[in-house]
Order: sequence, then structure tokens, then C-alpha cells
Amino acid sequence: MPKKKTVKMVNCRYPKCRNLHETTELKKDDAVKGGSKNSYYHPDCWHTMQTVNKIRDTFVKEINPLLTGKQIGALVSMVNNMIFSKGINVDFIYFALQYFIKNKPGKLQHPAGIHYIVQDSDVVKAWDNEQTRKIREEIREQQKTMTANDEFKLDPPEENSFKFVPQKARSFADILG
Repeated sequence: MPKKKTVKMVNCRYPKCRNLHETTELKKDDAVKGGSKNSYYHPDCWHTMQTVNKIRDTFVKEINPLLTGKQIGALVSMVNNMIFSKGINVDFIYFALQYFIKNKPGKLQHPAGIHYIVQDSDVVKAWDNEQTRKIREEIREQQKTMTANDEFKLDPPEENSFKFVPQKARSFADILG
């Protein structure tokens, strides 16, 4: 008799998981293993955690390497507040930080300035352009992977076909009888 395969459940180790999911439990097969030996995460929790760490590290490295531990904690707390309370996409925050480093050096100096860079109109326009570019790229990739057999068929099947027969245009002679 074959053994029944039991579904192994694990708990997501991301401290902010409760802000993204109803429960921290998930199937082991669906989890991302990261960090220590027995740490499992939801894929979106893992992505959020890693991106927040990138924001923190980039800010310390590129903007102000003299931040104290308390200031770094405040920065991470502000970013988490923006993500979970304000509903701002974590990738957008990271994009805005990179945009300011590259295009407006020296404008961002303090951790609290991160609230303002996500509202900058140039950043929003650049983000929209980047998202449009990514969508176009995905469409191009999908078009490349389509084979000749995947053509779109716009003609309806013959058995259920509908035929349009135009009516004869009425003239003045038809009115007179």
C-alpha cells in the first residue's frame, strides 16, 4: 500500500508577515528557504525583507555612511511604515532611492527625506516609464516564444457562421410606389 504524502507546514519567519498574510503558516513546498538553516518565508515576505535590506544598505553606503544604529533603525522603521501603513510598493521606494542617487546627488541627506523622494514628480514619471518599458519587454518576449501554430484565429467556425446581407437602399421611386 503506497504511503500518503503528508503536506509539511512551516511558519514564515518574517516579523511583518502578519501585515501581508492572514497566517504565518505555509506549505514547505511553497516557501522560500533563506537566512538560517531552518528559516522559511512566503515569497513576497522574502522579497519585501530583502528589498528593505537593500534600501537600508544603499542609504548607508551611498547617502550617509555616518548614520548611527538608532538612525538606521529609524530609517528601516520609516520604510516599513511606508510599505505597510501607506501602501507604497517596496520596489518603488528602492527605485526612488536609486533615482535620487543617480540623477539628483546631494538632494537626499537624511532618512526622513525618503518620505519626500517617493512624492517627487520626476521619480513618479521615471517609475511609470520603467513599468511601461517592462510591460513592453514582456510582450515582446511572449511574441518571440509564440510559434507559427499559435496564430490567432479571428474567423468563426463555418458551421455557426453568420452572413450579413445588406438591404437594398431605398429610393424616391420606392416611396411613390
